[in-house]
Amino acid sequence: MTSSIECKNFLRSLQLLNLLIKIGVKNLILCPGSRSAPLAIAAGELNKLGLVNIFNSIDERSAGFHSLGISAASGNLSLVITTSGTAVSNLLPAAVEADRSCKGIIFLTADRPLRLKDCGANQTVNQEDFLSSVCRRVLTTNLNGLHETQENEIFNLVRITEKQISTFPGPIHLNIPIDKPLDISFLNKKNVLEVFEKIYLKKKYVFQKVEIKSDKNKFLEISKSLDLYESGIILVGPYQGSVNDLSSFNKSLEQLQKITGWPVFADPVSGVYSDLRGLVVNWELVLRKNQNHIKCKQLLRLGPMSSSIDLEEFLTKFEGIQILIKEKNYRKLDPIKKSLEYDFGLSNFTSIIFEELSINEKNKKSLTPLALDLIKEGEQIKEILKEKITNDNQITEYKLANLVPKLWPAENPIMLSASSPIRDWLTFSENGTLTRNCFSFRGASGIDGTLSLALGISRIKNPLLLVTGDLAFVHDINGWLIENSVDMNLTILLINNNGGNIFNRIYKKNLKEDELKKLFLMPKEINWPKLSESYQVHFKSVTNFKKLREAFDWSISIQKSVIIKVDIDPENEISEKNALLEKIIGS
Repeated sequence: MTSSIECKNFLRSLQLLNLLIKIGVKNLILCPGSRSAPLAIAAGELNKLGLVNIFNSIDERSAGFHSLGISAASGNLSLVITTSGTAVSNLLPAAVEADRSCKGIIFLTADRPLRLKDCGANQTVNQEDFLSSVCRRVLTTNLNGLHETQENEIFNLVRITEKQISTFPGPIHLNIPIDKPLDISFLNKKNVLEVFEKIYLKKKYVFQKVEIKSDKNKFLEISKSLDLYESGIILVGPYQGSVNDLSSFNKSLEQLQKITGWPVFADPVSGVYSDLRGLVVNWELVLRKNQNHIKCKQLLRLGPMSSSIDLEEFLTKFEGIQILIKEKNYRKLDPIKKSLEYDFGLSNFTSIIFEELSINEKNKKSLTPLALDLIKEGEQIKEILKEKITNDNQITEYKLANLVPKLWPAENPIMLSASSPIRDWLTFSENGTLTRNCFSFRGASGIDGTLSLALGISRIKNPLLLVTGDLAFVHDINGWLIENSVDMNLTILLINNNGGNIFNRIYKKNLKEDELKKLFLMPKEINWPKLSESYQVHFKSVTNFKKLREAFDWSISIQKSVIIKVDIDPENEISEKNALLEKIIGS
């Protein structure tokens, strides 16, 4: 019965997906195609058994980002299944972001068997190479076809995948050659399922646990430069670890701050808890105003650098010791090349420090004079912002960054799109993001996949607020074609600034208006109510912060996807912001 190609294709597909489920896959995005039929049919059966959730997407590019959003929000592996050919190439943008943001995601792509390669067979390309530059591993079953792959080969492939994800999370490409017939009869399917459920479904598989041990010699080399009794600053960049490890990360950070008394600068997507002692509010503005007067001998940097020009300038000029601690990211993460890098995570680093300390040295230390000064400076800037930013003023992007964290419920997550929003929130949000999960995909820092990522997050954590510009939103409009997307509890705060407003800030001085629009802003005349209606998404346009608060309450109450549009005048934005910054820096 299982000797026929169609039966073996189906059985091996069941075995492969079942093993991937056992190593942590809980959600699967299925894209259309024929060559992937055995995998799709197997996924459907495992879904019926309640072992995996399935969502479909007709656009592989959106599917990749959607799966990445699910992975980031859940901390679990996610899976995308596609057919062969150009379908695979559409996964590259999401694979790039997964690689740079260190998120576990598996791309399972169907392919033609070896006999059809390099001979002009329809829809047969060198797809095994498409994702190789960014994937942690590219693996394949038997090149002659899935039906010729043995059970132990399937297990070994999944074992390698699990080990790789455990040590250095990122994208994995599993390319699966499948020979015809791709379909399976009702009778054969029934018979194969009986064999699978009887022999394989509940079979115990032992995956060797990978213990990530810190290199103590590396720690000792680095720790010689660190003096816990001298003044320093803790800089926390975007968090790249698993959301499942965030609690232990914060516990370690709290312990480290406790024994040093150092001030903490936390990025909006650092994952740092808002009750951490030593947090400096408005730290980027503090840095902009005082960077030439901040004196200390050492910096402890956690994760990649924040998207702050002021911080980069400060780090470049800093003459003391810089130690950079990374979370399961073994590539270099210091573009200014001035730090000692430690690969094994904050929890490992802190635990070794505590092993070396005496009981008295583990006692809570008072905030250092530098910490007290920086915290005071941040509070003074906060008062200026409070005076200048009110709910009655015209809506601008920087006011949104300051007020939205106060209007959107503190327990509800937020996603910030790349480009303008993440930068404005870094400067003006006053640590408002630290009261909840906050997401922003800073690995490759692109606007690609914005909507699909948010929809993926909202499947796991909701109600979610997505803050995005119009260009980033429209760029990924196909996200609405993902299954049940309009039913996601997602509020989209659409900042309509008529194009890429960030380019206004960079190039406006040296280009004529028509050149700026043609070459950079690329404004689009969009009928937003009609666009929303075409995707059956609720829509509102608001003009002030009172109406915005009401719109937030309305969007949360209906528990579906909602677009709330605010219009921004770029000219007014620039002049107001410059005046405010002059007031702060010169105060």
